[in-house]
Amino acid sequence: MKLLSALSPAETMLVTDSSCSLKDMMKFTFMDLLLKRVIEIKVENERVLTRDKYAKKVEVIKSHNYVIKGKNFNEYTPKEHELIFLSPYQKSSSIKILFKHLVKTAYENAGSSRSYKSSVLNSKNLDGLLRVSFFQRVFGGMSLTTEGKSAKDEILKYLESIDDSIHNLLNGDKRKALQLLLSLGGNIFLLNNLDFSLLKKIDKELLKTEKSMYAESYDASDGWWFYFDFYDDTHAFDSYFDDFDDTVDSFDSDFDAAGCSSCDSGCSSCGGCGGCGGCGGCG
Repeated sequence: MKLLSALSPAETMLVTDSSCSLKDMMKFTFMDLLLKRVIEIKVENERVLTRDKYAKKVEVIKSHNYVIKGKNFNEYTPKEHELIFLSPYQKSSSIKILFKHLVKTAYENAGSSRSYKSSVLNSKNLDGLLRVSFFQRVFGGMSLTTEGKSAKDEILKYLESIDDSIHNLLNGDKRKALQLLLSLGGNIFLLNNLDFSLLKKIDKELLKTEKSMYAESYDASDGWWFYFDFYDDTHAFDSYFDDFDDTVDSFDSDFDAAGCSSCDSGCSSCGGCGGCGGCGGCG
């Protein structure tokens, strides 16, 4: 489906359900940037002393998850709604940010759900699909055009058909499975039945064949092209898809912590979350 292959997850979500939550739009935007290798997660281990239940000093390994520039960062042209994550890295070539600190910063950059959806709506991909009336500008909201309603129906039908078949395809017709997944790009995160561990069954030689076939059809500057890099990187599978659920859970918890950043909610400087250590407000 040509339209879906051009849409980012946040854009797709706005078309299929404009009441979608800020958390989900941000979460799948972050996952999409990981998939494109625009950003990467780097785990650093630190040996620290602590006390066990008997008050005896013991040495343990503490892991810190940092987000750094990915291999495709410099070649990638970000969309407006992706800048909430990417803008800090545009200022420094070597910056690394703790995962929870980046989520908090992105949450603050996003502003309200309404303002973030407006940034997504500015995408050229959504021209003619959504509109905002005068009253919607005042009170919030947006609506689908006739073309948008048709696109919504087609997208939902297409995603449902892939959901119904992807498991069997990954265990059988891997070529067709790969073609479908590449056409979806980051929208694979919107599937309900995709077992990410099965992606390891995609043969590397098959990937190289598909990549050479599409090399002349797609502009290397197009964001779609970057998805090939991920499937071709064994380390990415090991460090990312194996821990997909953990990454999602971490994003959810860090987003919720970022959402309690004012004194009214008992966080940050009020001490409800332990100051800088709890919310990363000073990170």
